[in-house]
Amino acid sequence: MGAQVSLQDCPKASIVATPVERSNISSLVPNQRGGPLFVLSVWRSGSSLLYALLNQHSKIELLYEGDLPRLHFFLFGRFRSGAWRERWEFWNQAPSRHGIAIESMPAKVSNAWEATRIVYQEVARRKQAVIWGEKTPHWYDCPLQMAEKFPDARFIFLWRDMNAVMESISRAALSDRFFRKAGFANRALRGTEKLKQACDVLKIQRRIVHEVNYEDLTSNTSGCMQQICQFLEISFEPRITSLEGADRSAISAGQHHALVRGDRVVDQKKQASPLSPALQAKIARYICRWKQQYKGEWPKYPIDRRYGARPPSQLELWYDRIIYQIALCRDRMVAVTYALVPMALARKLRAWVRQHDRVIGSLPIPE
Repeated sequence: MGAQVSLQDCPKASIVATPVERSNISSLVPNQRGGPLFVLSVWRSGSSLLYALLNQHSKIELLYEGDLPRLHFFLFGRFRSGAWRERWEFWNQAPSRHGIAIESMPAKVSNAWEATRIVYQEVARRKQAVIWGEKTPHWYDCPLQMAEKFPDARFIFLWRDMNAVMESISRAALSDRFFRKAGFANRALRGTEKLKQACDVLKIQRRIVHEVNYEDLTSNTSGCMQQICQFLEISFEPRITSLEGADRSAISAGQHHALVRGDRVVDQKKQASPLSPALQAKIARYICRWKQQYKGEWPKYPIDRRYGARPPSQLELWYDRIIYQIALCRDRMVAVTYALVPMALARKLRAWVRQHDRVIGSLPIPE
């Protein structure tokens, strides 16, 4: 990671926008064919790869899981004092990962969404890009809210064979505690379903939406990236089909990001599945459910259904929804706790939690 860069030092950058600038942000965007772009998926769907490729384009500069738009309640009450900046850094180190100096961000903003517009656009201006935004796997429960807060936004939904998603989560859990959270597999299944429902609603609302399949992205990178450029109404640049020279400094370390750190776009080699038979059967039931709902058109992968698979029962769906809501409640409780306590105590609490974290298993969900 290079030295931190003050947004105030960037060309054409004025981190504290004037009232005129703020009120005219949306009206200026269409003339530039720029504006916000959000790349949404669940974890281990290939969004890091797509992020790295998109940022190879001269007109695009996305943040890597900045997640500032969804932190409004976590940062609530701190937007007038400037304390939101340090809290955002504490939450996921997004400012430091992207070389944003804390003091360069505006101390006073109205809310997280205004802060997002100001900071994300200034990051994009470092390379004179006009398309700004982020890729994130954390918005599965709030894409429609984000669409409301960013009416000029465009969305890319990235899908992947759910079997491959779960296998990748299981392998990532061996080295990353984040993927060992209880109920994680359930969250990936329900999160995928909720993302698809949000995608459908956005289409009905005539919002600007594009869908990409990871399998197509890795097997036909050039074709997929050309389609994305057409969707974004920007010229195609050949370099966006390769990882050579891509900036991956904001991507966290870990073996599960080994492929995106290479120079070539490659899919994972086929390996024996680490998933239990019960979890494989559960995935097959959900895929069967989705195939029936969309008359075989979604999800595109896997192409073949598991023999004898049937949709989950109403009892299973009911149970899974409860587990899913419990997981969301847990996340909110953690966010509330960290939001209320002083920063010094928050740091000590996080250190204690990580020190006493116990490895229960790669996918500790009821099956």
